Amino acid sequence: MKRIAVIRLGAMGDIVLATAAVAALARRFPGAAIDFICKRDFAGLLEHDPRLARVIPFDHRGRHRGLRGLLLFLHGLSRERYDCVVDLQANGRSRAIARCLRAGRRLEWPKLGLRRRMMICGVGREAGGEPVIERYLRALAPLGTAAAHPRLHAAPDRTVTLPRRPFIAIAPGAHWPTKRWPAERFSELIARIGNAKWDIVLVGGEDDRETCDLIAAGSAFPVHDLSGRLSLAQLAGALSQAALLVCNDTGVMHVAEAVNTPVIALFGPTVRQFGFAPWRRESAVIERSLPCRPCSLHGSKRCPRGHFRCLRDITAEEVHAAIRPLLLRHLGMLLFS
Repeated sequence: MKRIAVIRLGAMGDIVLATAAVAALARRFPGAAIDFICKRDFAGLLEHDPRLARVIPFDHRGRHRGLRGLLLFLHGLSRERYDCVVDLQANGRSRAIARCLRAGRRLEWPKLGLRRRMMICGVGREAGGEPVIERYLRALAPLGTAAAHPRLHAAPDRTVTLPRRPFIAIAPGAHWPTKRWPAERFSELIARIGNAKWDIVLVGGEDDRETCDLIAAGSAFPVHDLSGRLSLAQLAGALSQAALLVCNDTGVMHVAEAVNTPVIALFGPTVRQFGFAPWRRESAVIERSLPCRPCSLHGSKRCPRGHFRCLRDITAEEVHAAIRPLLLRHLGMLLFS
């Protein structure tokens, strides 16, 4: 194979997990030029990846918006020729792109969206589902690829000021309100961690700045707030320097793991059986076993039952107990490195 295109338009976490497929393809076809097609919003995640020949941005908010924009994007790709196209999105838009590329071979991942919807109705919750990474790799099986893990190539950025001491990153945001652990719990957690050995760095997008302001205001000591100040490439670089990340079930979780940083993830309306749970051995998920979980595929504006117990019942003490072994391990690595 000389040229391969991988399609995964979004969201952030999906693109990070899809780098496992990039790793598998690069290993199987070391001389191939691999292009990655994704939404422009997330292209920065891949800008330092030496395994990719090109990152082709799909500007879904701008010039490629709507049907006319899609046709414009397809026209721009009409002269491209690939030996293989791997569609890791599997929707109408990505299939149109895959067909436009007119590759000799097209592969598509098993999306299994119906199975996840059945879990919300109480069918198949116990059995769970195959992790997304494994399904991405299963799509490549006809090519003879081997197992691989997600990886982002984070480059240090001297314009980003990070603490000189070891630090813990906290990402309190999530797109949907029901996926967010309450801000006051994050402040309680910071108070339990203390600042004798650790600094705290808050990360997130522009939409998370208000939440981060609340956490910083309620914290027992000053924290470093970088929310809304980092590009995706800078975020990956910052997380690569952290001892660990505490976060909700969101894309930042996958970014951290892909730069070798373990995570403690708080799951509420979603469950690990959806296939998007942390994959590193050191990482952990904290969740509550409730009959109403999962209640949605991606979260929602408000709890359908009105109690929000899935996240409110998780205490700062419980999260602190989970992170202590990781912090001790990190200190040991610093002492003996």
